[in-house]
Amino acid sequence: MSLFYDNRQRLVSRLKAKPNETRWIPGTFIVLQGGVEVPFNDTDIYWPFRQESFFQWCFGVEEPGCYGAIDVNTSASILFVPRLPPEYAIWEGKLHTLDDFKERYGVDETHYTDEIASVLKEKSAQVLLTLNGKNSDSKLTTRETIFDGIDEFRMDLEHLYPAICEWIIQSSNKTKKPAIYRKDNILYSIGTRVKNGPLKHTISIETDEGMAILYCSDIERLKNTDVEQVLNAMNSGNTDKKVYSMLENKIANEINCRIALQSLRQMIELDSEWTRYRKTSSNAQSSIETINRDMILQQLINLIVKSQDSEMILQGLKALKRDRFSPSTNIYKDRMCNEVMIRATDGELTISQLIRAMRILVNYGNSKYRNCIDMLWVGLACKEQDIKPELLVPLFRSLKYFQRSKDMVQIILEKKLSEQWLKLTGSQMASILNCLYGKESLQGCLSSASKWANVSMTTSTEKDLVNFIGSLRMKKYVNENIEQALARYVTSKGTEMKDPRLIAAIMDYCKDLRIRNPYVLAECGKYFIRHGPQIPPTLLSPIIASFGLLNLQPPDPTEFWKMFDEVISARFSDLKLNDALDSLLSCTYLERYPIKLLDKVFSSYLMNRLQTQRDAPIVNHLKNKLKLFDATMSLECKDYHGSPINLGRNTKSLNLDMRIRGIINKIHKPLAHLVGGEHKLSRSVVLSRLPFINFYILDILVHPLLKSTPVFNLNLHKKRNINTAILIYLPEYYCWNTQFLIGPQIMRKRQVRKLGFRVAHLDYTKLAELVDQDDKLLSYLSQSLDTAENAL
Repeated sequence: MSLFYDNRQRLVSRLKAKPNETRWIPGTFIVLQGGVEVPFNDTDIYWPFRQESFFQWCFGVEEPGCYGAIDVNTSASILFVPRLPPEYAIWEGKLHTLDDFKERYGVDETHYTDEIASVLKEKSAQVLLTLNGKNSDSKLTTRETIFDGIDEFRMDLEHLYPAICEWIIQSSNKTKKPAIYRKDNILYSIGTRVKNGPLKHTISIETDEGMAILYCSDIERLKNTDVEQVLNAMNSGNTDKKVYSMLENKIANEINCRIALQSLRQMIELDSEWTRYRKTSSNAQSSIETINRDMILQQLINLIVKSQDSEMILQGLKALKRDRFSPSTNIYKDRMCNEVMIRATDGELTISQLIRAMRILVNYGNSKYRNCIDMLWVGLACKEQDIKPELLVPLFRSLKYFQRSKDMVQIILEKKLSEQWLKLTGSQMASILNCLYGKESLQGCLSSASKWANVSMTTSTEKDLVNFIGSLRMKKYVNENIEQALARYVTSKGTEMKDPRLIAAIMDYCKDLRIRNPYVLAECGKYFIRHGPQIPPTLLSPIIASFGLLNLQPPDPTEFWKMFDEVISARFSDLKLNDALDSLLSCTYLERYPIKLLDKVFSSYLMNRLQTQRDAPIVNHLKNKLKLFDATMSLECKDYHGSPINLGRNTKSLNLDMRIRGIINKIHKPLAHLVGGEHKLSRSVVLSRLPFINFYILDILVHPLLKSTPVFNLNLHKKRNINTAILIYLPEYYCWNTQFLIGPQIMRKRQVRKLGFRVAHLDYTKLAELVDQDDKLLSYLSQSLDTAENAL
């Protein structure tokens, strides 16, 4: 890169030598902006990149999106390159570091483009010389240099453009023969480490007007070359023509492969343009042109597959994806796909390359090539030891592409996850769990997630925990380790927890999986007391509703309910209707009755929101919640005088749980034997004067009537404790890993007792165990009837 170094020195010297100019003050910098890629219309295809001329003359940089700076007083050069996300490596191969760019382009410093302003400030920059002039041939004005923070510097738009143009014109008039590196320097440039020289990957042909750079593979990729033999020959001084010839052939083959790849890309791009043109004209491609095209494509593909660099094969495979002229399945894709399969099974593809190969084959959109993905599991098995933590997420995401070999790939990934879970972040663990569905949610991955929670939760960021807890909730997975880890986290962090999304995620998780942990709920309740007004409306319901659903009083009830009234009154109109009803019902589960909010609940605004819902099942679900709230307030709150609106009475049949109906059929006769006959039993009894919803259906009613009845006429003035309601509790009616009933079932039992019934309860799981053991079943039923709770 000595040419561009010399150009920079010449430019600085010319600026300093200009007559009638004051001396440049310290902190004066030349700043040049490189070219950017230009998309082809609205596609993801770009026009061939051409570097900005002046930037190329000063720095010789080939990548788009770069900037360069030169200190006018010291001639020090700084190159700024784009900061690419790590996932770019999956598609583009290895990402070059700042040191790579520094060595490659021979500059003094390298930084990222998002650091331009801060770096220049560190250098005490005051004046920036930028381009501003008109090209005498094209009559076009140079593009203005722009970067974040440029307004903080004083700009000089007068001196740089004339100086750089004058020098370029002067140097172009010189005639100088190209200086080509000698053959022994070629050996040095392809990566053979002679003494302490730097590692190069190019062959350079330098002239005063520019430099031609031929890229070649490093010595690792010359796999069929006996590298040791070459090195020994060179070190011993016996570098005869045979050794040079062998290396030259390898280099020539690699150069030919790269030229073929670029030609393939250009040809497909031109074909796309031709295809678009043909659609708008009557021209058609002749058979001779088609034959010529096929011959050229075959020759290009044959050259590419000979490359020792597997990256070239993947680039060729990717290029063919854009071929719109050939049929969806063709010999070119077949040849390239076969080469990928061979190299994968030989263990020549890296893990990142395997992932990219999967995605490219999927994007081909043809089942023939998608089925080839199943063969890649062999390459994955060969490279199993190279699977690093950062590659686990893209590998798990690729799991869905496998069909016949999915089980084998999953075994490999689960094994690596069990070894590397400690090195993952919460977001990475969440991404892995989100990749598993159905039978794929195996205990191996969930067990690793449990271990991660137990060890890493307290040291994780709040954002990572939001993602991790959300994935556990989606998988409906909980165990004692996770519950204890969650309790340790909230108690140790306490007032340090800042993100309301984390509190909402924790409470949503506890609510959906019925985790009744007093420590967790207490700390989240304290957060609500401290930060209630700042919590977004969408996050209020998960935090508030969990207490009622899990039948646990919030911490410091006086302060909690005071904050509840304040926040809900102010935010009621911002709440979703379902969230508002869940929050209000949560209060009633805990025997708190929001009298102050009744005007808002039954307002015309709320009713209008209900009527605007177009989805009938959603409307019915919301109406049932509203009816339950109205009935509960009527039964339990003395200050409630009924709903001001007519909610109606749904007469459609209810969808009763089939498990309850089935178990009732099995215990009906033994139960009838205990109570004195089947005529004293009624099943699935509807209570008159109450909403026709599942909440108010009695599973079994024991009564003194002479005949079974599907509807029981309520009369609160009759003698109490004559009839016995039997409620059957399903597993989901209990809080997880406890015998505590959830809030709705507690309220259901309470209200049935207030209606004058004795209440007995039966556990569904227990009944299912005893249904074939008559004596034990009779004993259990008898005991439940004897311990029935009297009416309130």
